[in-house]
Amino acid sequence: MLMKAIDTLHVSAVGPDNIQPGQTFEINDGDGAILHERGLAVPVEGGFDPDPAPTPKARAK
Repeated sequence: MLMKAIDTLHVSAVGPDNIQPGQTFEINDGDGAILHERGLAVPVEGGFDPDPAPTPKARAK
C-alpha cells in the first residue's frame, strides 16, 4: 500500500529515517490501515510508478 505522511513518522519497517510530512512510502496493508485510522497518513490513489514516462516537450518552431 502506498501512503502519504500527514505528520513526521518513524516506521522501522519502512526504513531507519523519519518520514516527513508529504513524503510517500510503501507499507503493508494492515499497518497502513492503522496509520490511516490514527490520522498519521493517507492512502495514495493510483499506486506507485517508480519510473514514470517522460512528458513530451513542445517542439521549437
